[in-house]
Amino acid sequence: MRFTEAEAMPARLLQELTGLAARTEGLDWFAARMQGLPRLDIAPRRLPVCGKISALRQNETQNGPAPSSSTQDAVEALIDAIPSLHWQQTYTEADGFSRAWLDNYGWVNLISPEGLYQSHEMRLSIGYWGAGQHYDEHSHAPEETYLILAGQARFHSEGRPARDAGPGDTIHHAPHQKHAIGMVPGPLLAAAFWRGEDLLKKSDLGTRT
Repeated sequence: MRFTEAEAMPARLLQELTGLAARTEGLDWFAARMQGLPRLDIAPRRLPVCGKISALRQNETQNGPAPSSSTQDAVEALIDAIPSLHWQQTYTEADGFSRAWLDNYGWVNLISPEGLYQSHEMRLSIGYWGAGQHYDEHSHAPEETYLILAGQARFHSEGRPARDAGPGDTIHHAPHQKHAIGMVPGPLLAAAFWRGEDLLKKSDLGTRT
């Protein structure tokens, strides 16, 4: 099957993330379910954060936040696919977030019940948060595993000591386990693998700090 360029870039991204998941401890369940999914017709949407993600390619030669050798191919595939993806934000200024904060934040659903690739048993999102940002304590019904693609952040997970994580590291959260993320030093580019109930429900956000 021949793909147009707009179709080929997300397909390559999905392939790279499938391989990365297969090589990462704890993500084999997802890797086994990431291929052969129906593709939905989702219109692309760009956000200010897309430029921040694209800059990660330049950072590889300028000592900025960059992927590791294990995640580099997936990050390159993401950057190439940016124009074909529908970028979103869960929160707005009405939730207490400043415009500056929102301009340095965004995510895309690569796999979910609403696509781009459709699955009703898992969700795979890729998110970016700018350096110095803080993602306040929140929780959600699905089990979640973050796989860090580039940058570094400090994860505060209920019942565990804070942990600094960088490219190739994973952070697991059980259903409804409260957690927060400090982008220290940041920024953070991460894939979030979800499975369980309410895959599309907005996270329960704690008090804004």
